[in-house]
Amino acid sequence: MEPPLVHRHQFRIVMGEVDVAQIHFTTLFQWMDRGLSEWLALVGRPFTRLLEEGPGIPIVDVHVAIRERIHLDDMLTLTTWIGQVGTTSFRSRHRFDRHGVVVASGTLVHVCLDRATRIPEPVPEWVRAVAAPEGWEPSPA
Repeated sequence: MEPPLVHRHQFRIVMGEVDVAQIHFTTLFQWMDRGLSEWLALVGRPFTRLLEEGPGIPIVDVHVAIRERIHLDDMLTLTTWIGQVGTTSFRSRHRFDRHGVVVASGTLVHVCLDRATRIPEPVPEWVRAVAAPEGWEPSPA
């Protein structure tokens, strides 16, 4: 088995992502989607390729835990990896660090579908080959 592939991206919190108190919670979902897109590109399967070749990978469940307030101008590092691969589903894992401290984390559950029939199909071998073992997490950025 190859080692798990991890994508990291550092970015600044901008005005459009906050409300009067702190980060708007929906922004975390957008960043997780971005993290997955970047991870797919890293492994040579950008969404444009998935749309041509499949499988479809709709999100069927999502979870986010916000541990610390996130403010305007904070610098965060988003780390994305794949873990807990099942028969027809897998989880993309997302962690948000500020100066090495976890401020939020989340999971997206994806089901692999035949794009024409919408019938679940096995998780592709290319996902299994680079997924992390259950419970594994990369070191903080």
